[in-house]
Amino acid sequence: MKRLTFHTFARHSIEFQMTNWQMDKQPETEKNSPIGVVWKRGFWDFDIEPCIPFSCLTPTTSLDKVSFNDQLLTSASKHTQHPEMMRQLSLEVINNISSQAPMLYTDGSKSDSGRTGSGVYAKVEDGLVFRCRFRNPDNCSVFRSELLAIREALVFPLRFEIRDTYILTDTKSSIQYLKNWPKIEEQTGQEIISKIVTLSQKSRVCIQWIPSHIGVFSNEVVGLLAKE
Repeated sequence: MKRLTFHTFARHSIEFQMTNWQMDKQPETEKNSPIGVVWKRGFWDFDIEPCIPFSCLTPTTSLDKVSFNDQLLTSASKHTQHPEMMRQLSLEVINNISSQAPMLYTDGSKSDSGRTGSGVYAKVEDGLVFRCRFRNPDNCSVFRSELLAIREALVFPLRFEIRDTYILTDTKSSIQYLKNWPKIEEQTGQEIISKIVTLSQKSRVCIQWIPSHIGVFSNEVVGLLAKE
C-alpha cells in the first residue's frame, strides 16, 4: 500500500485513517467514509510529491556563478514579435555561448488526453548527442513536467564533469520559480537547486529562456521527445 505524506499537523491522523480504511473491508465503510468517497471518485493522487516545510538550502547559500534568464539579450515579446525576429534574437543568445559548453534543451508536454512527458536534448562539441525522454504521471502539469526535465538535464554535467552548463527551456515560469529558490519547499525544486549548487562550485550554470515554435532546431527536437 502506498501512503500519502502530508506535512501538516494532521499528518498522522490522515495516515491512520487511510491505513484503517484500506484494512477495513466492510462495504458500508468503504462506500460511505470520506476517504472512501475520495478514492471512488478518483480525487486521491498517490503520486503527489511531499512538500518539505524547511529548506535544506539557506538564503546564505552562494549562487554567484548561477544565472536565471527569463529574457533574451534584447527584450522582446513572443506575442507581439514576428516568429523570425524571435528566432534571430534566440540565435543571438545561443551563438554567444561557448562552443565548448554543452547546451541542454529541456521541454515538458501534456496532450489533450492528459498524457504527459519530459524530454532533454543536447549536442556537445565532439558530436556526442544526448537524448532523454520519459513519461510522467497522467495529468501532470506542463510546469512540473518542465521541472522534471531540468532535473534530469542536470545529471549530464554532473556525471561528465563539464565545465559550464547551459539549460535552455521554453517555459519562463520554471525559470522564475527557480530564481526564487530560497522559497522553494517541494522536493523536485530543491533537488534541482541542490544539483545547481554542486555544479556552481566548479563552473558556471545558466538557465536560459528560449521561445518555443520559432524554428530553433534543438528546441524543436526536444519538443518532439517530450511528446513521444
